Amino acid sequence: MIGKLFNNRYEIKEKLGSGGTAIVYRGLDTLLGRMVTIKILREEYASNEDFVRRFRREAQAVASLSHGNIVSVYDVGYEENMHYIVMEFVEGESLKEYIKRKGALEINEACDIITQILHGIQYAHEHGIIHRDIKPHNILLGVDGRAKVTDFGIAVGMSDVTMTYNTSSKILGSVHYISPEQVQGQAVTEKSDIYSVGVVFYEMLTGQMPFSGDAPISIAMQHVQGEVAQPHQVNPNIPMGLSYVVMRAMRKNPESRYESAREMADAVNAVWKGSKTAAAPFSAVATVGEKRPSTHKEVYDPDYDDYADQEEESIFRRRREDGGKNSGSSGSGSGGGGSRGGRIALLALMALLALCIVWAAVRLIGYFGEDDTTTVPAVVGYSQEEAVAMLKECDLEANIIEKNSTEIPQGQVMYQSIGEGQTVSKGQVIDLTVSAGVPVVEVPSVLGQMERDAIAKLNDMGLFTKISEEYSNDYSKGQVMAQDPQEGTEIAEGGTVNLVISLGAEVKAVSMPDLVGKTANKAKQLVTDAGLFVEEVVYNENYDYEEDVVYDQSIAADSQTFTGQYVTIYVSKGPGPVLKKSMFTYMLPVDGQIHEVVVTSQDVFETKEVYHQMLDFGETVYLEIEYYNRALVTVFLDGESVYTENLQ
Repeated sequence: MIGKLFNNRYEIKEKLGSGGTAIVYRGLDTLLGRMVTIKILREEYASNEDFVRRFRREAQAVASLSHGNIVSVYDVGYEENMHYIVMEFVEGESLKEYIKRKGALEINEACDIITQILHGIQYAHEHGIIHRDIKPHNILLGVDGRAKVTDFGIAVGMSDVTMTYNTSSKILGSVHYISPEQVQGQAVTEKSDIYSVGVVFYEMLTGQMPFSGDAPISIAMQHVQGEVAQPHQVNPNIPMGLSYVVMRAMRKNPESRYESAREMADAVNAVWKGSKTAAAPFSAVATVGEKRPSTHKEVYDPDYDDYADQEEESIFRRRREDGGKNSGSSGSGSGGGGSRGGRIALLALMALLALCIVWAAVRLIGYFGEDDTTTVPAVVGYSQEEAVAMLKECDLEANIIEKNSTEIPQGQVMYQSIGEGQTVSKGQVIDLTVSAGVPVVEVPSVLGQMERDAIAKLNDMGLFTKISEEYSNDYSKGQVMAQDPQEGTEIAEGGTVNLVISLGAEVKAVSMPDLVGKTANKAKQLVTDAGLFVEEVVYNENYDYEEDVVYDQSIAADSQTFTGQYVTIYVSKGPGPVLKKSMFTYMLPVDGQIHEVVVTSQDVFETKEVYHQMLDFGETVYLEIEYYNRALVTVFLDGESVYTENLQ
């Protein structure tokens, strides 16, 4: 296979590896002169329509995606009973190989890689593609630090109603990273990819898999039923906030996971960059033994999660159950009916006492004056103006705190400091956290920057990128040649900047222009206009051409070449042609005839007629001829050339 040429263009160089259905090679695109990855479907599957359909679906799925964190697909074809895909070649190793070599990754490195993966997955989801087989084996780490998602071999469109089990009841995807819904044969969604990304993040942070077992089916079932040790319990160096991000991504109920890859990336970045709010939900889970403020269930706070409430509630429920058992066992030796009657009597007495206290309180209020307390209304979800008015009606004051949010509309109350139904003094100040909307970012200029640098710069500012490619004679391959929005434009954080990346000059056949006799500047312009490049201008002493005039070129005039080729131009630096004079004589033949005699002189500049007369036979022509450097003198009798002589 080594040395084979597909489509008269892609040459196989070496084998990189093999999978269950395909063999992967490093190849050379001989037309563009770049390294590529060539994936060839195994011969035994070439006649299997199901495998061929899935294999071609990979190309179709990824070919529509253009993103810095997704491996690009360049071409797809069929030749000699072999189906192949030509993809971008990534110099580096897989994330799986990297983890095996290094073990648990450093926090900064793990967060950087996972956010890049999430950027690529988010872009795929936005274009209707679910990967379905996210695992470290399918993440390539380039030598430039870029992480790229590859192998969309079992990817499908979101609109497809696709179940996870195939006809042979084998699970598609890798068992260590598969989502619970895939194990159970349910429909696959974007959140299935988020689960798998969570498992990958778990492995990067801890250096081990969340589930293990002797048989694949036992591992698969643990995704559905098993409990996993929290990452910070495995590796104490992991911030609890990141541990929370992993656990939320890996929740067994898809509805409890992050809504999108972008939301998960935002959560990772918030913890990674030291945001306290991102760590709050997990700190609540980690301290379930400490009761949170009694108002926490009445105040909507997007930074908290119902997982903590469920954990806390389960602990209180266990305490109530234990308390019931203790009280039941502490009674006297009487029967159950007797103790029940005593309790009823006691409860009735307590209720009567409570009524008396309430009656007395009402009488006292009427005696001493009006009540100076009020009840806090629920204002979460209302606009700021509405919430302030509602509090004012209850004799309460509002203190507005603005906070950016990608989910809550601008101007809407996100949560309140004192919950609904609480009794407080009139005039109490209630803190209202109001959404300031999505943060705005000013787009920087990345024109002329290399693709990876431009994407990294925009990602650091919270912006996503969409990549397209075009040929350009003005920008080198890999440079940003256009961007939209332009520099200085303000867009929402998390927005997308469209980048056009140069493919370099387009390769096409051209005819080499004739440069000899042209000035150096004119020759350079002719080279550029033809889509070629001037490699070097060489100046030499020359007596045939004047100073600054081209006397030779490295590619012959009118020969066929390709755009992007380099041309060397040879230019005279003088002294140039020298004016000379020489005597020339010619005697007509003695043939008895009268002849028309024409004499021409050709030097380095021109050919000119120097003599024209009617002469009798036997006469002699005497001429003094001026010329530059050398001349070729030609005699014509009656229109026919009869004699030539070189003058030096």
